[in-house]
Amino acid sequence: MSALRIMVLLGLIGMVVPSFATDAPPADGAETTAPSIDATPWRILAYRSDAEADLVAIEPREVPPRLVFGEGRVSGNVGCNSFSGGYTLVGDRLTIDPRMAMTMMACEESLMALEQAITAHLAAVAGYRQAGRTLELLDADGAVLILLEALGETPLAGVTWRLDTYNNGKQALVSSVKGTEITLALTAEGTLSGSDGCNRYMSGYTLDEGRLMIGPIATTRMACRGPQAVAEQAAAYAAALGLVRGYRIEGEQLWLTTEDGATAARFRVVPDAAKATEGR
Repeated sequence: MSALRIMVLLGLIGMVVPSFATDAPPADGAETTAPSIDATPWRILAYRSDAEADLVAIEPREVPPRLVFGEGRVSGNVGCNSFSGGYTLVGDRLTIDPRMAMTMMACEESLMALEQAITAHLAAVAGYRQAGRTLELLDADGAVLILLEALGETPLAGVTWRLDTYNNGKQALVSSVKGTEITLALTAEGTLSGSDGCNRYMSGYTLDEGRLMIGPIATTRMACRGPQAVAEQAAAYAAALGLVRGYRIEGEQLWLTTEDGATAARFRVVPDAAKATEGR
């Protein structure tokens, strides 16, 4: 993690006026669309250090640290544990309940320290300031505690998705077998393809008002290398795709869901794959 001065960060994303306000007006009559604080996933860019008043920038990573506000709950993850708590938003006043629920995983010391700093700052939030796609969480004196930017929604088609977890057919979500990579890529023409960790696969799909259905899966016929678990994984993944009836995207994550809304598979977008049209 590297420390950067706040002037560098604000020089990149634009300075906002130092007062509580829900949105800064567009300059020179230009039209801007500011994302709603409680309907947008937010990437954490920087936070105030306890040692000094300057902000500490968070180095870019494949899975960005993030916060999501919605229906009176704020949730987040900076790369270690997931945490959540209640919040109250009235006008430009934002307060967050310090009694956070959190998973209890042990992680790298640097991630644990970052997590502790972010959750401590959330408990001290008294307001916010927003300018376009930039959000600042402020303390009672109007000082910036956490600096964020809106995560743009990733399109379903035209990118490559890498599998995180899938339903193994035994009512459990499991991760990919170590050393394997499962991918998925959909095209605007209604086809999809990818790797199941063993063979290439391809199929078609239909999308109608948010309802996603995937057709029969065809695969190449190469023998799987490695343990039997790799072949079993490929079969279970194909079966999970056959259960898909819907989807949702949050930032850089994709959930494929079943008829009853359960998760069939969860993916993350492959970095720098915005122009990919098939799985790698």
